[in-house]
Amino acid sequence: MKKNALIIFLIIFPVLLSCKSDNSTQAIQSVVGAETTDTLNNELSSAYFFPYNLESPSEKFKLPEELMEISGIDFNKKSEILCVQDEVGKVYVYDIKKGELKESVKFGEKGDYEGVAVVRDTIWVLSSDGNLRRIVNFNSQKQETIEFKTPLNESNDTEGLCYDRKNHRLLIACKDKPGAAMKGTRAIYGFDLKTNMISAAPVYTIKIEAIKIYLAQTDRLKSISNELQSLLDPGKGDLAFQPSEVHVHPVTDQVYLISSVGNLMLVLNRDNTIQYITQLNTEVLKQPEGLTFLADGTMYISDEGCDGCANILKFNYNRNEK
Repeated sequence: MKKNALIIFLIIFPVLLSCKSDNSTQAIQSVVGAETTDTLNNELSSAYFFPYNLESPSEKFKLPEELMEISGIDFNKKSEILCVQDEVGKVYVYDIKKGELKESVKFGEKGDYEGVAVVRDTIWVLSSDGNLRRIVNFNSQKQETIEFKTPLNESNDTEGLCYDRKNHRLLIACKDKPGAAMKGTRAIYGFDLKTNMISAAPVYTIKIEAIKIYLAQTDRLKSISNELQSLLDPGKGDLAFQPSEVHVHPVTDQVYLISSVGNLMLVLNRDNTIQYITQLNTEVLKQPEGLTFLADGTMYISDEGCDGCANILKFNYNRNEK
């Protein structure tokens, strides 16, 4: 992960050396379009208040061994988080009030399950091949699982899933290939819950070039230590941002993404402009894979057990009272 974080340094360092403020604006226009340039520049010039202290979780929940490969989380009730893991076709119910695994409910066979989303009384599970499973009558004798195949596949490596309440759709984030003719881009597709059809084109795109420009303009290079520069691998270039989870913030309505590769968090506005990017501390979050929120903005991130212990970390929402 450190190695991937430094890849960003190599990619954007030439931008810092060669771009003045004027041609930096031109670059943004070529990446995100002239209409959004003023919005992006205004946001960069103002002091954006990021509402979380990612260095200091307010609570940490140690997960049992069966959730060592935890890959997705979402709230079912205020005190219950539903979890899926990479290899087993089960939904796990974790009680954060008691700090214990309540039960696990089988919904399918073994597979590579990456995301879970709760939509009213229905549960959706995403696998890495782009297919969805809808679980109705969860944890009852009438429970039923219905599979929906999408045009996405293993090459897209779909890992992020959440419910977009505003548009009554699911958001599906591709960790790898975004689709045809979209090199240097990461994509988020929409799955319409009225038609049960996926969008033909991504509903959000994150261009790697836009990330470079954002980092250059906000001087984010300072967060990358000199110690790690010797680990650079220029051959992996724009793969340094690979979304492993997506979620819509319940208070600000922004789209939050995390990338376990590079340990990054990105905040995207609804107009597809980048609001904020930060690098996550690997001492706090070693391999973040899942993300969800309570209605009040409290954030929970699941951390896969790469050091022998998986966790869910709680981060309080701090409103800007200016």
